[in-house]
Amino acid sequence: MTPAELLKLIEQGARDKVTELYLSHAGIEELPPEIGKLTSLTTLSLNGNQLTSLPPEIGQLTSLTHLGLFGNRLTSLPPQIGKLSRLNILYLDGNQLEHLPPEIGKLSCLRRLDLGDGDRTNLLTTLPPELGRLEALTALELDGLKLTDPPAEVVDQGTKAVLAYLREKLEDETPVWESRLLVVGEGGVGKTQILRALNGHDFQIGSETTHGIAIVPLRLPHPSEDGVTMTLNAWDFGGQEVYHATHQFFLASRSLFLLAWNSRLGWEQGKLHYWLDTIKALAPDSPVMLVATHLDERTADLPYDDLKQKYPQIIGEWSLSCLQRNLGDGIDGLRRALQTAAAELPLMGKPTPSSFRNTTRAIRELKKTETWVPASKLWEIMAEHNVSEAARSVLARQLHQLGELIHFHDDEELKDIVLLDAAWVTRNISSVLEHDGIVDGLGIFTHQHMEECWPEIEENLRNRLLRLMERFDLSYRIPNDEKNRSLVVERLSYDPPAYEDRWNAKRDEAGCREIRMKFDPQSTRPAGIPTWFIARTHRFTTRTHWRFGALFKDRAGGHLALIEASPSERFVMLTVRGPNPQNFFAVLRDGLELTLARFPGLQLKRTLPCPHPDRSAAERPCPHEFDLEHLEERMQLDPPRLEIECPSCFRMVSVGDLLFGLHWTTQDAVLGRLEATEPAQTGQILNDFIELRELTQRQFTYQFNRDQRLEESHCPRVFSLRPQQQKRWPKLKDKLFDKKWTLQLYCEEPGCWHPAPGGGEYTIDEPAEWKGTLVPYVGRLVKAFKYSAPLVAARFAFFNPALAVLLADDVELMTELVKKLPEVKADRDLKAEYGLEVGDRARVEAGSLLGSLRELLVELGATPDWGGLKKTRTPEGHWLWLCKEHKSLYQSYESMSQQESKHAN
Repeated sequence: MTPAELLKLIEQGARDKVTELYLSHAGIEELPPEIGKLTSLTTLSLNGNQLTSLPPEIGQLTSLTHLGLFGNRLTSLPPQIGKLSRLNILYLDGNQLEHLPPEIGKLSCLRRLDLGDGDRTNLLTTLPPELGRLEALTALELDGLKLTDPPAEVVDQGTKAVLAYLREKLEDETPVWESRLLVVGEGGVGKTQILRALNGHDFQIGSETTHGIAIVPLRLPHPSEDGVTMTLNAWDFGGQEVYHATHQFFLASRSLFLLAWNSRLGWEQGKLHYWLDTIKALAPDSPVMLVATHLDERTADLPYDDLKQKYPQIIGEWSLSCLQRNLGDGIDGLRRALQTAAAELPLMGKPTPSSFRNTTRAIRELKKTETWVPASKLWEIMAEHNVSEAARSVLARQLHQLGELIHFHDDEELKDIVLLDAAWVTRNISSVLEHDGIVDGLGIFTHQHMEECWPEIEENLRNRLLRLMERFDLSYRIPNDEKNRSLVVERLSYDPPAYEDRWNAKRDEAGCREIRMKFDPQSTRPAGIPTWFIARTHRFTTRTHWRFGALFKDRAGGHLALIEASPSERFVMLTVRGPNPQNFFAVLRDGLELTLARFPGLQLKRTLPCPHPDRSAAERPCPHEFDLEHLEERMQLDPPRLEIECPSCFRMVSVGDLLFGLHWTTQDAVLGRLEATEPAQTGQILNDFIELRELTQRQFTYQFNRDQRLEESHCPRVFSLRPQQQKRWPKLKDKLFDKKWTLQLYCEEPGCWHPAPGGGEYTIDEPAEWKGTLVPYVGRLVKAFKYSAPLVAARFAFFNPALAVLLADDVELMTELVKKLPEVKADRDLKAEYGLEVGDRARVEAGSLLGSLRELLVELGATPDWGGLKKTRTPEGHWLWLCKEHKSLYQSYESMSQQESKHAN
């Protein structure tokens, strides 16, 4: 659109007093001042243009409720943006904003503000405290932004936490000159002695090795700020291999790493590649200092340039001897280097709410005398230091993520206790990992072992420590064990038990299919994989497991899975065998992906094997493996590339078949196979139907997992709609929105969707107001919804016949409804509701639409009871809203053990 065309359109709109103007993707480079004449506008969509600035006259559009500006080139916003007092929704992601004006805090009606959306991010590193005044704001999208203030520990908690933090800053803030120094390396290289020397102490001959973690403060003068003293809280990590999996819960990003190695033994024996790979995987943006010790015994010899090229995080190398303090760079040279590096850390000197800072200091004082306190004591301390009630949980979770304390607010067994000393915790966990009886028993942890490892700890606290190990995926309580023992996965046997016969027998069963995926970190495989995954997935255990693998079975017993991570290979292999392996594979893969996600710097390559035999030997499988990312890209092209040639066997391979059940592009194929599978009452066809139905429903609920990563956006996603006071939907489309509807919430257990047994019925008095939310959503829901019956209804018919009838009727009504919904009107409603074009439907459905669904449920009064459904986090990291019966499938290990113990007695 030319400037003249745009000006003409604006002039015409001003005369006609238009209320909506959609100018997305129109090639607009500049918005003329005349835009201020459109004072009747409520919706203005300027998405996907080339705007670099907005004229001050934008502030004259005081009737605006929706403003879409994502995908432009804006570098700043005019202060007049604060005059848009009626604005509800503002899309700013995909621009080049470096800061926000404080006047944005005047948008008192703003409900949604998008500043980042994955790859479409701005250049913001801080948010103005004035944002804290936006009390109506319920959705603040910051995904992809590299913010230092608020810190990541706050941002990860969601909109409410960010606003609470910013409000605390409005009250008072001071710079905090403090950060973390993480000292790592192999055992015996002298890490503890380096810290002693840096703190002015003499070398200590024959000092004990560090068991677990030791934390000491290191105070350094700022290199350029007069009178400022920086504090590096130095974490000294025990280097023995048995501790590596435990330490990784405390190796945090935005810290300074000091990697020590013994020059006498050489850098290869110091496993520098292993440690650098681990740091890169856990904290990809953190600087690393390489420090050679024992310089008095041998000169440091290191391929620094090669290491620097592979690991750009390295900021330099230093060498020293704790015996001869001035040898090499010396202790003083290292201290000066630490001063410079510490001053450049992202959190050093950042303004922090004074209430947060004072509370942190008080907790550190308490640590000097206490190792743990009741959670109520933590809240008392915060209240004493004027932390607002809304900000207390925010601060507690921030301190947890920074390692200042350990508090799991979402765990029934741990939420009432606060562990103050991470070093004390790791020492006690280390005593379990080092116990000879547990080592000799290949990980079996008994009550006798507990008394021997923790003799001075009271029984109640012992149980909390055991639960903490479970939260860290270091152990689990053995199901159906009469002695109520645990299994410490880091002490499993290195050698696998005999599992091949059972595994191969499954392959030889008629109709058996196999899915195999390789997860290659393309660098050193971090410690804790696959043992963490084995602990997390123990509900599928066959009690066949070892340090580098395990055999699992699904609940019905029709499928087996094998996880393998050979000590001589860097990759992890996940394989599932059975008649319909996609569903069980989806569950296990999600758990493995969640485990791998603990290492944000991993550059994982996922591959699938070619399904054909080797061209030179038919009895062998083709050796080629297809890159999963490339396959997914082919399916998303327009038109999709449905076949690919194998470069090894030269056969054409169906991309859809390779990805069946593994990627959203195959959902229609899964539905098609389900449609063709009649739900027979017995035999393999019945099992096929059940597996495919569960996969379909799992895929639906997990579509929104990204948008439910923050607790504030959680809400039930499965429901039915019924016309009130009649058995069928009216024949005419327009009448659909004239009558009252009933919304019925459903239990979301994949494969077992059913009406909430505790009620969960809500009346929609004005359906027309919500059709922009419901129309596009219901179309997707029904595809998976209609397969809830008849098998689930038949199951309920035995103990709840009324629920069975209701379920069957709902399926019929929802199937009928989707045929009647006016798709053309829905597109228009999307524009009016979100200020987006029809082409942005995927964005609406994935994000804003889910937020609007929650708004609807809140308005209907579904909270806080949610129809008796309980929000449940599965071991795979997904949130589901479940009835009491299905929630019990994911209940805590403690509860499971108690029930099993009662059953045994």
